[in-house]
Amino acid sequence: MAMPKIIISLVCLIVMDKRLEYFSGFHRQCRTCFHRLVVCVVLFALTFPVLAQELVFSAKVMGPVSNIYSYSAGSFEERNSKNSLKKITENIRWRDIDADISSQGFVVFSSNREADESIDISRSDEAFDLYLYRGDSTSLRSLTATPQDEMSPKFSPDGTRVAFIRERKTLVVLALGSVNERVQFEAEEILDFDWSPDGKSLAVAARNQKRGEILLLECTRDCLQQRASISELASFLRQSGVQDHSVAQGGCAACGSAVTLAWSPTGDRLAYVFHPDTPAARSLWIMEMTGDPVSSRATVPLQLSAQTHQVQDAPSWSRDGQSLLYAALVDYRFHYDESRHRKVYEGSMQVFIAGLDGKRAALTDKQVAAHAPVFMDSDRVAYLQAEDLSAREYALVIRNLADASEQRIFDGVARGSGLAVRP
Repeated sequence: MAMPKIIISLVCLIVMDKRLEYFSGFHRQCRTCFHRLVVCVVLFALTFPVLAQELVFSAKVMGPVSNIYSYSAGSFEERNSKNSLKKITENIRWRDIDADISSQGFVVFSSNREADESIDISRSDEAFDLYLYRGDSTSLRSLTATPQDEMSPKFSPDGTRVAFIRERKTLVVLALGSVNERVQFEAEEILDFDWSPDGKSLAVAARNQKRGEILLLECTRDCLQQRASISELASFLRQSGVQDHSVAQGGCAACGSAVTLAWSPTGDRLAYVFHPDTPAARSLWIMEMTGDPVSSRATVPLQLSAQTHQVQDAPSWSRDGQSLLYAALVDYRFHYDESRHRKVYEGSMQVFIAGLDGKRAALTDKQVAAHAPVFMDSDRVAYLQAEDLSAREYALVIRNLADASEQRIFDGVARGSGLAVRP
């Protein structure tokens, strides 16, 4: 273990200090520097356990039922030691999904669980609420209790607030300390959002019948005291809103909407996945975030995915903001097999890493279905992998970028699950 080694080293330094003081009489200034070094070593020792990388995801139980798991990857010299899986929720009835993890190790997720576990066969509706797991016990704290669906919770960078989407139409920010909430934005349909690295703004992807938009919500304080100011970063025509019928009938290649967003850790770029209204491929783009909405809107976005890639899931930024991971369908097609009475999917889903210069490389081969990639640190990535596109369960895989080695961690990840990394 690293902690005992640090403590032993600290003791040795103190003993050495005493001996040097006795034999040679340390200069006062040198001794001051030494004691500052001791303080730094102690602080490092106290914070060292927090440096372990941690993932959260949904694991399949049976049918649509799923539980939340966390995986701790270890840190520094512990990377090659035994890693740990932890079951955060345990049920055989509910769907626990959309998990996110804060820098403090708290986990928030959406669930259709209820206090009354009796089966009501006459019931035709359900509601997803938000729950918080603090990491120090098995008890869960309910954050919302409404008849509406509350999905896609995301912690603010400082871990004090949670933003989420209610009924796909309303973006809400909630304070963990008081559970006070404020509606920040409403639209016909909200597809995704992401916090800025400083926690003072939110980027939102929304759409209606006529257009899709990427909007910037800037808060004066913490996005709880008052409504944010809204400006437009990008807009896209929808095919149903094109006035020229000849263009609409022939297909509008530029018509569609942004469906997922990812703000770079450096705060200067925003990545998004564009979903066209036509049968064209979903693509990954980045735009510059200059701080001036007018300039940002005028910036020409850069496409990072290949023209033939059907990009899936949300992209993941490296911590230095210089590259992204994304998953894409390649050579994808399907047909209906009359003999088996089911759809047969062909092609693969692969994970790619792309730089800001537009260069990209595949991390997985064409024989697998891999998705939901995330950076864990500078030299490791995680993703979900199955043998084919029709698989109902995926395996959690950790890949070392330096030597391309892989470690299969867990085999029962739910098909629709994503991966969230502790900041």
